[in-house]
Amino acid sequence: MPDRIQVPVQPGYNQVFKSRVGPVGREIDRRGSRVLQGARGQVGVRTDQLRRNLHKEWFTRPGGDVGMRVGSSVGHALLHHEGTRPHIIRDRRVKMLRYINKRGEVVFARQVWHPGTRPNRYLEDNLHLAGG
Repeated sequence: MPDRIQVPVQPGYNQVFKSRVGPVGREIDRRGSRVLQGARGQVGVRTDQLRRNLHKEWFTRPGGDVGMRVGSSVGHALLHHEGTRPHIIRDRRVKMLRYINKRGEVVFARQVWHPGTRPNRYLEDNLHLAGG
């Protein structure tokens, strides 16, 4: 007795369920756009680099099922999303770091203490927008 039963695929099945332009693909695109829009509204904008780099991209799984990813390829995107612990910053390219302290004074140092950052879960917080 066979372990699996092979059911013949109905005509048009791939166009409906496995195509980016079919009804399922259009719905995936619509939901991905909503998550992307919400993430762009929540992400920090000090330099605007991360917000400009947020994007959505299609992928195809083995078997032809399509899906969509929303994210960024910017190096600090994960640090922004997950936050960071307090740490020391040393620049390997120059001997001294220059920054302005809380009193407005220019300070030079070989290393500085970064207090860490709180997480901003701009992707995770907006996943609910992909629902119905």
